[in-house]
Amino acid sequence: MTRISLRIEADLCGPVSLGTVAVIRAIAKHLALSLAEANELVDRCVFDAQSVTLPAAPSLAAAEALLTTFGELPAAPRIHASIID
Repeated sequence: MTRISLRIEADLCGPVSLGTVAVIRAIAKHLALSLAEANELVDRCVFDAQSVTLPAAPSLAAAEALLTTFGELPAAPRIHASIID
């Protein structure tokens, strides 16, 4: 089981927060979650200042691909994610 710890600095938040949309889409895609499920996780990071443990990735490769995607986003400096399992 491969899990990812995620923390997002609140600067990502704004009236038109394309940064959070990209993070939500990446989580949904790589972890096979609905957009609503991914949105709830990102909201906890951004609005509640929580670090969250994402649901288990289907494989180590999927977890690594998600981290790579995070690193390619414009908001990458404010996204803190790491594989914990």
